[in-house]
Amino acid sequence: MWNDIELLANDDTGSCRLNIDSRLESGTALYQVDTLLKISSTEKVSLNPKLYACNTSEGFIIVADKSVCLLDSICQSLLLQLQFDTEVDVVGICFEGRFLLVGERNGNVHLIHVHSRQILMTKTLVQNAQKSNEQTFRRLLLEKDALDEGVYHMFLLTNGGLYCIMYFHIARINDAVESMDISAAKELEGKIKTCFISTEEYHTEGSLSMLIGDLTSDIHLVIGGRGDNALSKWRMDPTKKDVAVQNLADSSMILGAKKLQVLDNLLFILDEEGILSVWDVYTLILVWDWPSCHLSDFLLTTEGDSSSSVTRQRDTNLKLIALTFPNEKQMRSLAVYSLPTMNHLYSIEVSDVCTLVQIGITMDTIYLLEGIYDSHERSSDSPVSVLAMRCLTEALPENRLSRLLHKHKFEEAENFAIQFGLDVELVYKVKLNIVLEKLASASVGSYGQLLWQELVDEAKGNLHKIKDDNFVVQYCVNAPWPTYETTFEMLNYSKTRIQRKEDKILPPISDENPVSITDVLRAQARLTTFYGAFGPDKFSGIAWIEFLNNDDVLKDILFQLEEMNLSCAQYLWLRHQAEFESKFDENILENLLSRIPANISSQDLCLWFKNIFIPFVRRIVPKGQKIVAKWLEHRARALELTDKANWPENGYKMAEVYFISKNPADLGIASSWVWIPLKEDGDCEEVQQLMKLVTSLQELVDLYRKYNCRIALSEYEKETTTTIVFRMLDKVLAPELIPTTLEKVIRPYMLQHNIQEEDILLQYIKDLLERCSSRSASLFETAWEAKAIAVIGCMSDTDLIFDAVLQIMYGAVVPWSDAVEQLVKQHLEMDHPKVKLLQESYRLMEMNKLLRGYGIRGFNFSNDKQIMGLIKYILKQDSPSSLEDALKIAQAYRLPTVEVYIFRIVQLIYMKRGDECLNLLKSISPTETDITVERLSLWARMALQENPGSSEQCKEDQKMIAKTLVDILKFHMCVLKESLLKSEKCDTNLKMFEAIHSLQEDFDIFLSLEEYENRSLVSRLREEHIIAYETTRSKSKSDKTQEQNLVLDKQYKVPSTESRLYRLALLLQVTEQELGAELALRALTAGKVEKALQICSDLYEHHCNAQTAQLLFLVSQKLCQMLEANTPMVIPPAMNLPAVIYEFACKASTICSPDLLLDALELCKYTQVAMELYRQCEIEDYGFITKNASFGGERDHYEEWTYEDFFNEDGIVLDPLIVLPVAYDLTTAFVPSSDGRKLYPLDCANLANSPYIHGENALLPAKTPIIALLENLQECSQCELTLQLMILAFGTCLQHGVSNNMDNHLSVKLHDEKVMAETRTFIAIMGEKTVGIIKDTAMALLHKVFNSRVVDCNLALAYCSLLPKKEVFEKLWDVINNAWQNYNKILAVAVVGAQLALVYHENEERIKFQELITDAEWGNRLGNIGISFQSAFRQDSQQKKLLISTLVQNSHVDTALILKYCRTFMLDSDAALQLYIETVLLSGSSWKNSHGDCILDPDQHSLLVAKAKQMIPLLNSTQDLVVSLSGILQKWKKNISPKEESFERAEVLIKKTKCAVQRSATENKDKDYWVTFQGDEDLQQVCSFFAPSPSQLEECISHFLLLKCPVLADLDLVGIAKQYAQIDLPAFTLGCLLLIPFVEKREQQIQGFLNACNPETVMLQVEDCMNTGEVAGVASQIKNIILDSMIEKEHFEKFLKSKCYNVLKMHAVHSNRIKELSDYLVDRNW
Repeated sequence: MWNDIELLANDDTGSCRLNIDSRLESGTALYQVDTLLKISSTEKVSLNPKLYACNTSEGFIIVADKSVCLLDSICQSLLLQLQFDTEVDVVGICFEGRFLLVGERNGNVHLIHVHSRQILMTKTLVQNAQKSNEQTFRRLLLEKDALDEGVYHMFLLTNGGLYCIMYFHIARINDAVESMDISAAKELEGKIKTCFISTEEYHTEGSLSMLIGDLTSDIHLVIGGRGDNALSKWRMDPTKKDVAVQNLADSSMILGAKKLQVLDNLLFILDEEGILSVWDVYTLILVWDWPSCHLSDFLLTTEGDSSSSVTRQRDTNLKLIALTFPNEKQMRSLAVYSLPTMNHLYSIEVSDVCTLVQIGITMDTIYLLEGIYDSHERSSDSPVSVLAMRCLTEALPENRLSRLLHKHKFEEAENFAIQFGLDVELVYKVKLNIVLEKLASASVGSYGQLLWQELVDEAKGNLHKIKDDNFVVQYCVNAPWPTYETTFEMLNYSKTRIQRKEDKILPPISDENPVSITDVLRAQARLTTFYGAFGPDKFSGIAWIEFLNNDDVLKDILFQLEEMNLSCAQYLWLRHQAEFESKFDENILENLLSRIPANISSQDLCLWFKNIFIPFVRRIVPKGQKIVAKWLEHRARALELTDKANWPENGYKMAEVYFISKNPADLGIASSWVWIPLKEDGDCEEVQQLMKLVTSLQELVDLYRKYNCRIALSEYEKETTTTIVFRMLDKVLAPELIPTTLEKVIRPYMLQHNIQEEDILLQYIKDLLERCSSRSASLFETAWEAKAIAVIGCMSDTDLIFDAVLQIMYGAVVPWSDAVEQLVKQHLEMDHPKVKLLQESYRLMEMNKLLRGYGIRGFNFSNDKQIMGLIKYILKQDSPSSLEDALKIAQAYRLPTVEVYIFRIVQLIYMKRGDECLNLLKSISPTETDITVERLSLWARMALQENPGSSEQCKEDQKMIAKTLVDILKFHMCVLKESLLKSEKCDTNLKMFEAIHSLQEDFDIFLSLEEYENRSLVSRLREEHIIAYETTRSKSKSDKTQEQNLVLDKQYKVPSTESRLYRLALLLQVTEQELGAELALRALTAGKVEKALQICSDLYEHHCNAQTAQLLFLVSQKLCQMLEANTPMVIPPAMNLPAVIYEFACKASTICSPDLLLDALELCKYTQVAMELYRQCEIEDYGFITKNASFGGERDHYEEWTYEDFFNEDGIVLDPLIVLPVAYDLTTAFVPSSDGRKLYPLDCANLANSPYIHGENALLPAKTPIIALLENLQECSQCELTLQLMILAFGTCLQHGVSNNMDNHLSVKLHDEKVMAETRTFIAIMGEKTVGIIKDTAMALLHKVFNSRVVDCNLALAYCSLLPKKEVFEKLWDVINNAWQNYNKILAVAVVGAQLALVYHENEERIKFQELITDAEWGNRLGNIGISFQSAFRQDSQQKKLLISTLVQNSHVDTALILKYCRTFMLDSDAALQLYIETVLLSGSSWKNSHGDCILDPDQHSLLVAKAKQMIPLLNSTQDLVVSLSGILQKWKKNISPKEESFERAEVLIKKTKCAVQRSATENKDKDYWVTFQGDEDLQQVCSFFAPSPSQLEECISHFLLLKCPVLADLDLVGIAKQYAQIDLPAFTLGCLLLIPFVEKREQQIQGFLNACNPETVMLQVEDCMNTGEVAGVASQIKNIILDSMIEKEHFEKFLKSKCYNVLKMHAVHSNRIKELSDYLVDRNW
């Protein structure tokens, strides 16, 4: 459907050209071609569409096949789009574009309301209209009624006549539609009058076209058609409502008028031959015709107001628009001619699929609907893909030139400008502007040097062509040249042009402002600046133009400062300072200073400020000095953070730069760091602050460098000399460094500032103590003590020293550190008045030392209870020294320490710190440990007696008690290794506490030790949890999600998994096997088969013993009983339950006890039978029964059945609902359950080994299932299962009878006589039936085996052994005789027969079968190569000899096969080889001549001759071959012209042959014939003659050696190589290319050859044809090139399976390229 419309604006037509640009145009006039819209199909286009389009003031209609589109008259908006069932023939629009009329190919006419897009009415005018492919409606005309406004008359022309639909009340219909008055619309539809006027009387072969004209106040209708008359003119009388023929024109003058158009009194007619003619419309007389040009369509247009008088006006500009037929290139021409002169004005090529849009005669715009193909190289039947609406408007040359330039068609525009005398320089200028755009793009994008160099060259070439110097100079200056060098060159060029212009003293030719030499020089200066500031590496066109046009250089300077490119900013400042001096003010100054980054180099910045910037500010902006001073102050302070490495010198230099930037003579500077500021500077606060900062920084530099005291500037400004000394001392981290630091750094500073050393050190100690004591407890530290002690060591005044020691004692942390303790003791021993003060303080510390840590200031030790209370209080504080302090108190008052240990351990248990309990026990003596552990065990027993109930805290406490006791007892066990009695007691307690703790922790079960030892309570608890577990699991599957269930299990500690249940059982003293057996049987009872089987499998895996075997046996037996009784159970969909039962029975038999072995084996037999029966119930997707070779495997059934060689029996699928219950009934009968029976050792429950039961025949329960199964299997043709069932069942029954009747005399005494008689009878009858069934079944199976796809010979031989000898041999020969030509089947049967005859010692039969095997093998072998062995099969040697003629003519037959055939059937090999040689030689020629002459086929290759040569040495005698070949040479000689070289060679060879034959007749017959025939040389020449060889290999080799001539470079080596390639000698082709002397050309040619050649062919040709002589030297080069190319491209797959692979491997090894080959092979798993 052509329904995808894209409207294109005028600007879009350039980008959506749709194949406009490549068209050929001609003529003196110019037309502008625009594309208004394009239409594409949403479906695949198979045929070109039928097109029609018309344009009126009411709308633009486009028709393509079944699609109709209505647009406004300028194609800018889509009004309506419709799809119809059949192709649309005619369309029309009326009533101001509100209604659309459409005529379909099916004969329907539709009236469509445009606004609502509704089909208002449909009328079928032509019945059965689609019988042919022709148009149903030829023309549709709509005429307004002259009297009644809003009424239309419609005329529809068909092949047979004209439909007149009169009085179309369109206006009223429109009113009814808009008011939605359906009844009024229906009424108006009924008023429409339709009549039909037949034209078949006048146009006997159909009507084609019509028009309505107002001629001399009469309405006339002109119809064009085929047949007797080509034209008919009708007069229409509206008043009388009559239409009558007025005039006719017969077909003698014109053939089929397919289009008519009237102009005044002239009727323009286009006939079906494409000839345009002009007739007088009144008389229908031919006026003029144009037979020289054949048109497919035409239009008339004029610039006049109407067509009534166009021929009478000279300025009407009447034109003929003509569309030609397609030419040989499938292109049409749209031509414009002037009328009446018929001068050719314009023509353009258009597509062959197009149509002229029908327009009014006064429209001067031409519209064309054109089909566009996907590509120019299209096939003849390829359809168009897009429809495009073209608009052709006549244009001026200037406009056309502009359009060509707009399309960038510069060459065409240049020629056009020259042709029409237009400004050619405009073309160059526009082209240069395009280059300018590309240069800008090239400077932005990553374009290569080649591209922009082309652009530069193109620009240079066009600039030379332009005489407008002003344009050239402007272009050179403003173009974004890509490199600095190019820009430099073009600026020099522009300077040259402008200087030349000034020399000419010519006025400017353009209106633009002229470019002066100053502008060029300014650009050159800017270029120099750019080069110096940024360098050539950063040069780009865009960057250069931006820099050139930048009027604000200061902005660039600020940007470079922000980017920390100070050198660039300084360079720009120096070169362009004069440009911004005048506008530089305080605001700009502040802006500049704020832009300087904080991390820019302060050293570089100081230099710039000192020498350039500050002098500039003082000169240009004097008031800005305080701004600079303030900025310098802030900047200097900020350097402490931003440039720490160079601080404080960098800050000092930054601050002083303001003062040293002026002339030292003016400032009166006495030294480099002392200055006298000017008066105006000193009056400024900012300068005063800066000066103060310089002083501070100078002193700070001294602190840093002289005294190594690093202090922040802000802190220094708040400090005094005393605090600085304190800071110096604080900075000393190691106390031992204080004396050295004091001596080298601090003492010089104090001397410099006149500070008393001893006083300041004591003051420092007091200050240090105050600062440390004021800290919070969490930050309290004692590091100050060591520093204070070190400071004391530096003091010499004794009084001050004792004052310092007292200060330390009062402030030291209790307990004292060793250093403080030593310091105090040292001074206690001294002789000084203040020693007593020290002693008093020391005793006070000792008294309060212990209790002070617990907040106890005083305590009265009155009795032991209070002392224990104090001990407990201390322990409850739980400090690191609590235990030690408590023990000290206990020891001091002689209380037992065990009580302290027990209380501490209990305390730790309740505090959840069990690990510390062990550490405590490890730290005490063994005796104390024994007593403590025993006491703790008793305490734990009592503590666990308490029922925790629902209290979580109580539960946690009991868990901790049990856990800690476990750890303590484990530790104690290690200590008690030597005491056996204590160790056993401890071990018993340990196990109980471990179990108690696990129950608590894992299952939330809290038992006392007494409850745990109660077995009945424990058993009941286990049962409850199993039931709870099963209930929980069932609920989780039916009601709740697994997540909810796990939350429930965690809350109530119900075992949520089996592992937890097993864990619980173990804790409750139940083994894993016992619980597993219980769970499995419970699951089986509940019908949960999968669960029970899983438990059994796990037990078998982890507990492979007799107990597990008993469980497996019971589960298997239970499942058999359940399947027999059809007990409901849940079986997984993919589970093969019979196979699983058999598997479990087998596993039970492998690990069971001797008592269970016989029962298990018997169960295996019959569960296997059930499994095999179940397999025959399964139908796979392959449509037949499948069998597995072994159960439980993962083999694909289909693959196994299709491709394996063992026999699979076909049979009818069994019904599992019938078969399985019976099978397991049989199993239960043969292996009954032993429930309720007491079995003694070695007793068996299976029928085969069980004793007679008094009064009961144990065989009877098996009778019914045996019979039922046998009948079902026989009905379904399941022979194998039938045979298996009968043998097993009879064997079991027989074993039951025999095992109970080993001695008849004894059996009578032991057993019931009746039971014995019944058993014997049962076995006898069953035995007879078994023998018969085995015989019948074996014969049936033998038949199936022989009819299978692949015959299983071993199985067939086994079945044969079950049958009588005579019958089986008859059966074998019967199968062979009926096998026809099925050699595989015959071979298999013959092999079975031969083996059977060997067993039975039937030699005669064995020989027959052996001969048959040989014939069948040859039948297969020859059949594989397309040769039928039927004529010789089972025939004598004569028939087999006749087959040789067929063998030698087959292309797949080689010498080895022929010799083997002769040896097998004892035939003459020489005769066969001779026939083979003759056939090979003759196959190289063709009998193409119509006279029967033998001519050589030049396309045959000499390989046939080489093949014949290789066979000659295999002959025992060559005499017969020579005679035969000489005969073949009379025949050739007759058919060869005597002038040909071949004729002479044939004569020579014939003479040699005759001589040889004559000599052979006279010489010794025993002499070797090759001696007479000069060895094999002459015979080889005869054979070579049979090769059609236009360029023989020997000649090729000789020509190749000529390439080694001295003038090799003058030879056309490429041409010679091509000749070798044409005769299929690629190795010699490559050899020629290797000789090319020019490296670049040689590599190019060789690479092209390697890309196109077959490397294997080249390698084989090198081995065969280039292994001797001088050519062999080139061969190695050729091989190396081929192999290197293979390795580099990794095209190893071409050699992997060829005989070149070994050569490739060796080359890879020798060239050290083995890694590439090995990696390739590993990646592809070779």
